[in-house]
Amino acid sequence: MKYANYRSIFKMYEYIQPFLKYSTPLEDKLPAGKVLVIAPHQDDESIGCGGTIIKHTKSGGHLEIAFCTSDTDERMDETKAATKILGSKINHFLQFPIRSLSSSNSELSNRFIELFDRVQPDIIFVPFMIDNHQDHIAISKALLKSYKKHKMDSLVYAYSVWTTLIPNVIVDISEVWDEKEKAIKCYKTQTETRDYAKMASSIAQYWSVVKGKGTSHCETFFKASMAEYISLVKKVL
Repeated sequence: MKYANYRSIFKMYEYIQPFLKYSTPLEDKLPAGKVLVIAPHQDDESIGCGGTIIKHTKSGGHLEIAFCTSDTDERMDETKAATKILGSKINHFLQFPIRSLSSSNSELSNRFIELFDRVQPDIIFVPFMIDNHQDHIAISKALLKSYKKHKMDSLVYAYSVWTTLIPNVIVDISEVWDEKEKAIKCYKTQTETRDYAKMASSIAQYWSVVKGKGTSHCETFFKASMAEYISLVKKVL
């Protein structure tokens, strides 16, 4: 499957229903200290979960980011500026070509095993399994392969960039929205053709209205244990 299709979307909604509650909980902070964000591209981390990880690092939490694909030297400079705002302690660059993650899935899964052994994360952020880009979907497929070889008990927070998700966790990022916006705007090579900051703000404001409670911007996630998330990936993808 190159991109998400209707069949996979319908299956996904069927299988995640037990994880959803009528009133989605508002989570003030992450429940563990060591966080690893897996970003297919250099900017996904800021767009998808930038506010939550800024809150995490500002409160003393540890953050590392793994960028799966590489682009130009200019984009690398932008990444350094963005991750400084996000508070990442260590950045990992796996250096796969853009739009190659599906065809390089076995190699990517092996790189994940090495990465997880090195970082030992309590929480892993990944693009949601049907986020509508071939490189984003490939992350969950590679995660499935790596889990078969090397089981781990990290929590998964799945985020969205290209496809909205039905969340089971909402995080209020009102107090750090300006910093998230600055991180996104570091990627000038990307924002000159598409206003990702506006896109992220619109979604974050929508969820703040849904949740209320005096929020102005919220990020949303599908949260599950690694075993639960892998089980869903098997059924859906």
